[in-house]
Amino acid sequence: MTTVSGRVYTRTRPRGFAEWAPRAATLDLLDQVKAVLHENREYLPMTARQVFYRLVGAFGYDKTEKAYDRLTETLNRARRARLIDMHAIRDDGGSVSAPFGYDGPESYWDSVRGGARYYCRALDAGQPTAVELWVEAAGMVPMVARVAHDYGVTVYSSGGFDSVTAKYGAAMRITRREVATRVLHVGDYDPSGLSILDSAAEDVAAFARDDLVRELTDGYSELTRQEILDGHRQPTFTRLAVTPEQIREHRLPSAPQKGTDRRGEHMHATVQAEALSPTQLLDAVRTGIEAVVDLAVLAEVREQGEREREEILQRLEDLAI
Repeated sequence: MTTVSGRVYTRTRPRGFAEWAPRAATLDLLDQVKAVLHENREYLPMTARQVFYRLVGAFGYDKTEKAYDRLTETLNRARRARLIDMHAIRDDGGSVSAPFGYDGPESYWDSVRGGARYYCRALDAGQPTAVELWVEAAGMVPMVARVAHDYGVTVYSSGGFDSVTAKYGAAMRITRREVATRVLHVGDYDPSGLSILDSAAEDVAAFARDDLVRELTDGYSELTRQEILDGHRQPTFTRLAVTPEQIREHRLPSAPQKGTDRRGEHMHATVQAEALSPTQLLDAVRTGIEAVVDLAVLAEVREQGEREREEILQRLEDLAI
């Protein structure tokens, strides 16, 4: 078979949809996977890691990397064989950047009418505190965003905060806000997960303060500069998950600290964020957000948005476009 690169392979994995006759033990595993997916059908798609931890907790599946690798391979084959819905599992691939355009004026007006039906006012309007939700695992962002967006909260993948650019960008948006910022964090309970938050918090706060110092022009006296710095609102950080309390309450499966992870003091047990069930995770996110957001202001903004949507739809109808 001729390949794009011109190379010849003696053996390849299945391509596209492919028939598969798994063994009895694999069929049992697939039945357990289907049970997990059914239990969490409101939160699909799930990542393979989330399915893995639900299998560990509900069916005693081996909590080893070898078992996890077996599961991911099984999921891949099962999806290709249409034994599991392709859209039930999330395994993010590459990014997309596509050009944009309309088929013509009618296509444009269709988009205007469609957009008007979904109009809503920015839900963070009027809030005394800006809230950001940082999630270590990028694959969990869409799931937690379902809850966070209902409160006008933007979700960021903090796993990318090893990037200086990402941390500097966070500092700039925080510095330029007129209100204080509270960062809520979801990540693994292990040295890496905790250090990601600690280093990002320190770096973002330092960048924010240093940039403010740079912008203070020579027109300010030293006393005035210090007054501005003293009044500068530094971001505050709250860890929503995983916490020691959640580990105890939900009896989350743990593992010894990896020998290669030497950040900070030694931890006898570590727990990944995916060990929380979707329900447990989203309950923690919802509770954490509601502790910061002014719910009365949020309700007023929602009502205002509904009125404005009706006005926009009426104007479009009057224009007869």
